[in-house]
Amino acid sequence: MKIALTRQPEMKLLPTIKKIKNNPWVGIVVSLAIIIPCLYKILDDVTVLRFEYILLAIAFPVYIRSLKKIFDEILNNTDDFND
Repeated sequence: MKIALTRQPEMKLLPTIKKIKNNPWVGIVVSLAIIIPCLYKILDDVTVLRFEYILLAIAFPVYIRSLKKIFDEILNNTDDFND
């Protein structure tokens, strides 16, 4: 009887999802994919309250948080090079 120590494909799914979720570039792409179409619909008629306002209120902080992560990484990496 042989015990297989290899990782099953189901076990690889969770770490992959965590990497994608924690990647700030993915956050920027997803938030821009939500923000840009919402702005087109909102600017079509500003006086009407739309569902896109809610999507915009959710996607914009995600965009800012992702940019903050990227700039923090850049600043931390440049500090390492100067030392």
